[in-house]
Parts: sequence; structure tokens; C-alpha cells
Amino acid sequence: MTESLQNAVEQLKKALSESEELKKYNAAKEAYNGDKKLMSLVNEYNLQAAILEQEGRKPENEKDAELIQSISQRLRALYDEIDDNPRLLEMRKAEDELSLVINSINLAVQYTVAPESAGQECTHDCSTCGGCH
Repeated sequence: MTESLQNAVEQLKKALSESEELKKYNAAKEAYNGDKKLMSLVNEYNLQAAILEQEGRKPENEKDAELIQSISQRLRALYDEIDDNPRLLEMRKAEDELSLVINSINLAVQYTVAPESAGQECTHDCSTCGGCH
């Protein structure tokens, strides 16, 4: 990598680290990770999901239907409680805003490397474009 390009990358990193989007994301992530009740719910959800997966791997005649139903109900309740948590909602919003910035940077680089792709948005239908992203 040339020195000029390396300097440009460093400038981009500095600008990104100073952006409001990254600052909001980092603050939201810290608040999310610092919410002990939320982390407890997430940990319980992950544990319950692992138990359900383990039970689901058993042969049909060994599966405990009542356990599966009980865990499934608990998972739904946990999911709803986690999904409604303001810290999670804040983090998702901050992630979305940061993703827009990152996507813009990625598109700018892509269009520099492959100018013919400029203006072509991915439709996820490969028949509509000349190359994959």
C-alpha cells in the first residue's frame, strides 16, 4: 500500500472515530452491555435456546414434548421482553445509522474499483446486474 493510500485510510479511520454515528453506537452498545437485567435475560435466552436445540436433536421417541413446549413458551416470553428493552432499541437504531455510513464508504470504494457498477443497487436478483457485490 502506498504511503498516500495509507494516509487516506488513517484519515478515514480518524473521521469515522469522530463521527456522531460511531459515538452514538459506542454509547448505545455500552449502555446495552451495562444493563445487568438485560444481560441476564439474554444469557437466559441463550441457555434456554441451547437446551431446546439439544432436546431437538434427540430421536423422536426420546424427546420430551412438555419440556420442548415449556422452553418454547419461555423463549417467546424472553424474546418479547428483550426485544422491547429500550437499550436494545437504542442500540439497533444506532447500528442502523452506523451501517448507513459504513455502506456509503463501501459503495464509494466499490465504485472506485468497479466504476461500471456505479448507480446499480443490489436487488438480490442476480439476473438484474452484471456482477456480484
